[in-house]
Amino acid sequence: MTLLLTECSSAGVVMASDSAITKIDAKGRIVEIDQQGWLKVLKAPKARAAVGYWGFIGKIHRGRFDEWLRKAIDRATYSDVLSLGASLAEALNKACGNRALDDDHCAGLHIAGFHPWSDEQRRPFFIHVHNGPGHIEIEHVTQQLPQGTQLLEVRSRLVAGPRTLFEAHQNFPSSDVTLDENLDALQRGYTTRNGDFFYYSVVWDVLQKSFNYLNLIPGFSIPSNPTSLGARRGLLVAALETTIRVYRCSNKSRIIAGKVTSQAIGPSGYLH
Repeated sequence: MTLLLTECSSAGVVMASDSAITKIDAKGRIVEIDQQGWLKVLKAPKARAAVGYWGFIGKIHRGRFDEWLRKAIDRATYSDVLSLGASLAEALNKACGNRALDDDHCAGLHIAGFHPWSDEQRRPFFIHVHNGPGHIEIEHVTQQLPQGTQLLEVRSRLVAGPRTLFEAHQNFPSSDVTLDENLDALQRGYTTRNGDFFYYSVVWDVLQKSFNYLNLIPGFSIPSNPTSLGARRGLLVAALETTIRVYRCSNKSRIIAGKVTSQAIGPSGYLH
């Protein structure tokens, strides 16, 4: 498992991930968690893009997937994020023998950089290569009391189903809405999260509401400068580091762990 986050904003693109690799047996039981620093976010220099991976990567390649992906990027024929997405989808399918993975074995790549929008202006662009949709289904178990409803238990599960071949999808800007709507989303910040993200989403959504409240205080701002790419990268990295600490303090297996790696890309290229 992993936690992979990608944000597109008016400041640029930020992608970040933890470094833990979870190894499971045929029955789905965790047998090892490698926190030794697999590279989860890679550069694709010819497109000035970042590429990250999530999901059941061991079903695609049995060795180090970061090394496989680096070679796939180096061998790919591409000049921008769109052609990179198509080329890597083809490489993933070839590695799988052009057969879909087993049911519920979700996996994918985030690809983000700059590319012309419908008005020919270059802005942050996000491609998601994956083998079929999935979502987290949440059930709230409650009981009725005289004073109101009491929440007893929260149950979450992945709903995925049959897998398809890997395909590249343009998730942002969305082709289903107008240019102005996409520009509004860019101004607010468009974030995609994949991997084991449920616990992150619960914690970070509450923290974000707190930040929005604190930002109403004159002279206070989180991130320190919302228009700064470096500040936005710092906040996304903080989100991952917070999640790593939550796992460390809980009784869950530390499938989100290790070090955070990130890439930030502005109009002129990579931020160092």
